[in-house]
Amino acid sequence: MIAWIADAGGTKTSWLSQTGEWFEGPGINPNTLTEAEISQRVPMQVQESASILHFYGAGCSSSSSTMRVNKAVRKAIPKLQTLEINHDILGACRALCGSNPGIAAILGTGSNSALYNGQHIEQTVASPGHLFADEGGGTWLGKRLLLAYFRGDFSAGLQDRWNDTYPEWNADALIRYAYSSEAKPAWFASFVPFLHKQLLDFPEVKGWIMQGFFAFIEQHLKRYPRIIAHPVHATGSVGFYFQDLLKEALIQHGFELGRVARRPIEGLAHYHGFSVPTTHA
Repeated sequence: MIAWIADAGGTKTSWLSQTGEWFEGPGINPNTLTEAEISQRVPMQVQESASILHFYGAGCSSSSSTMRVNKAVRKAIPKLQTLEINHDILGACRALCGSNPGIAAILGTGSNSALYNGQHIEQTVASPGHLFADEGGGTWLGKRLLLAYFRGDFSAGLQDRWNDTYPEWNADALIRYAYSSEAKPAWFASFVPFLHKQLLDFPEVKGWIMQGFFAFIEQHLKRYPRIIAHPVHATGSVGFYFQDLLKEALIQHGFELGRVARRPIEGLAHYHGFSVPTTHA
């Protein structure tokens, strides 16, 4: 019997076995994928060896979405004996806070948060996805960048960098694709590496990122009681790569940044008793 952990976001999924086998695959979100698409994204290594799977996933917050994942995963792994499906925010809490109280913030493709008492989630903030929320996440930042492009807010130098990096994306092409059925949240988030590369050279880039973090603080963190008494831990690529700006934004609002992990998979491995090297996060 081999146990696996899956940490599934909108862009990628991290898979880790109790024997230390680790890799990444495409994202899995039941709100944007069909059962068949989810089944196809379960890697062959997991299909062939898993008897226990601890699945933490974006979008796994309702009974209908959880059932969709359950059916899809069991179809992909017929011999699976035990399947635990939880929302990715619980995974973040377990990975970042362990048995201590704190705030867990997910800042990846999307954004989410939870107030955790060391054992259970006490409170969360509604996160209805990229059309309405995801403040400070990759999709939000990608949209903010594109809005600045459409409105001519790029400095001359940044415009030159954009033209060199994305010669295929002019305003007409962007609008057509953004409003097409093919435009997924991960596509908007795919522009975040461009923001990161330009951060030190163009002040407007920092301003847009800080806007996202300020929005996250206002719409998430300030809704929790006793929030300032707890550190704010963060996971996700946006939180990891922009952690200096996240820390600056938190300090400006009187909060403390705690642990930052690119991926929660290693913290989850510790939580589930896996003895694996800490080389993935």
